[in-house]
Amino acid sequence: MDRRLTTILAADLVGYSRLMAADEEGIIARLRVARAEVVDPALAEAGGRIVKTMGDGLLVEFGSPVAAVRAALVLQRAMAVRQTGPEAERLTFRVGVNLGDIVIDGDDILGDGVNIAARLETLAPPGGLCISRTVHDQVRGKLDAVLTPLGPQPVKNLPEPVEVWRVEIEGVEPRSTVKPGTRPAIAVLPFDNMSRDADQDFLADGIVEDVISELSRFRDLTVIARNSSFSFRGRALDIRKIAQELGVRYIVEGSVRRAGDRLRVTAQLIDASDGSHVWAGRWDRTMADLFDLQDELTQAIVTAVAPEISAHERTLARRKPTESLTAWELTQRAYSEYFQYSAEGIAAAKTFATRAIEADPEIVLAHALLARIHTADAMSGRSDDAAERLRLARAAAERAIELDSRSDAAHAALGFALSISRQHDRAIKVLEVGRALNPNNANTLVHLAAARLHPTDPEPARALADAREALRLSPTDPFVWIYEWVIGWAQMQLGDFQAALESFNAARAHPKADWKPALSAAMATLAAGQAEHVAALLSEARSHKSTLTLAEVLISTPNLHVSPLADLGERLVELGLPR
Repeated sequence: MDRRLTTILAADLVGYSRLMAADEEGIIARLRVARAEVVDPALAEAGGRIVKTMGDGLLVEFGSPVAAVRAALVLQRAMAVRQTGPEAERLTFRVGVNLGDIVIDGDDILGDGVNIAARLETLAPPGGLCISRTVHDQVRGKLDAVLTPLGPQPVKNLPEPVEVWRVEIEGVEPRSTVKPGTRPAIAVLPFDNMSRDADQDFLADGIVEDVISELSRFRDLTVIARNSSFSFRGRALDIRKIAQELGVRYIVEGSVRRAGDRLRVTAQLIDASDGSHVWAGRWDRTMADLFDLQDELTQAIVTAVAPEISAHERTLARRKPTESLTAWELTQRAYSEYFQYSAEGIAAAKTFATRAIEADPEIVLAHALLARIHTADAMSGRSDDAAERLRLARAAAERAIELDSRSDAAHAALGFALSISRQHDRAIKVLEVGRALNPNNANTLVHLAAARLHPTDPEPARALADAREALRLSPTDPFVWIYEWVIGWAQMQLGDFQAALESFNAARAHPKADWKPALSAAMATLAAGQAEHVAALLSEARSHKSTLTLAEVLISTPNLHVSPLADLGERLVELGLPR
């Protein structure tokens, strides 16, 4: 089977069925004249080969993206001049252009490259033109037209959205029905080499390439490919202009400076919509093993940038009126409410996540969050039917994975639900997949740590390592108290009760912590032989939830069945905790 890379133009006559129903013979005659006088000459002059016609549409192959887009502009502008009658009777085309791999089938062409061109055509406004990123990167700066980024757009039967640009044509009104991008887009520009030695460019480029690769693991981000972002090396352009050309909201830029054995790396995250700095970081290191150093700096940048983007997106979503939020913004608003971890916040998060799914049933992050919300309801004791909440959580997480099998957030949500459902072996398998998909996701690691503390085959040492790695990756996480809490339980299983108490106390100090750290601290003091402090800690736990019972405690801490902790729950009952 022969394949080749080529440029595909797909064109479709707007309202063909309506026009034919009103004047079948007249439309056929007018379309034949338009083809002969405008369409076919414009395509032929640019070297286009008409692969096939479909009554109301054309599929054309070009050897050059620039030639294809220029031909489309000539066609659309000429057709606009000809159509002077009533709008409902005009012959108007939509056009899409893609550069992609195709399969040759005789004189026909097939494959994803063709499918994407057809999808781009449906996104174009009447009389307009949409192009893919692969075309955009080739035609940028070579057209007498403005290119407007529309963000990532879903394509049926393709696992990943396609980044789309609209080519602006005079007199053509943009379509309001184009679905806005559902993920923030980011570009990492080449870092400046501030050293005198030009050979150090390789170090700066290596860090940037690794940052691009690692950020791409976050499925809620659209990360611009290296070839596109590196095309701006040495070009003195305003950040906002670069962002517009790349179709991104966020830009990461930075520098590398070496002096002897000392290395300084800086990085900044910029919201290119207004040029404001969202975050900045600086790292000073001593040159040792170059690859180890590169890995360390890459992870430091990535684990700072990704959470900052998420936090900034949540802030932006909270500033907008709720009635005008897109599915993505509704999801960010839901996360913002969820991180409050109050009864009111959880209820609001559930409402926003549900609205996001209603607006876009295929928004993976909202399904994953809904799973986390249901699990949290069961784990916290807020639900009257924990088993039903966990069933809903598993269903929502499984739906998220069905929509995107490479979503680390979806695997983390399912692993969390399975762990609290006491399906520990399956939870660990799911969470290990999530970690393989994105080792920088601290949420996955903390759930994996908790699952390793299960009563059938506990692995407290591995759990402690995973939880500490999660805390290192996300030290300012809104749920950092849960990280400390899981660390404490790993230390409890290892018999280090004093260290566990310190971890639980650190979790207690967090303003959003619920009853779990205080109650766990009470158990740690019992285990450490400090019974005189238990009553106050138990009272603190019940101040967070007055109806707290041992049954609810066992849902969130199934590892209480593990020796030497098996009798701690019963001892709390003796001290007044209802069974």
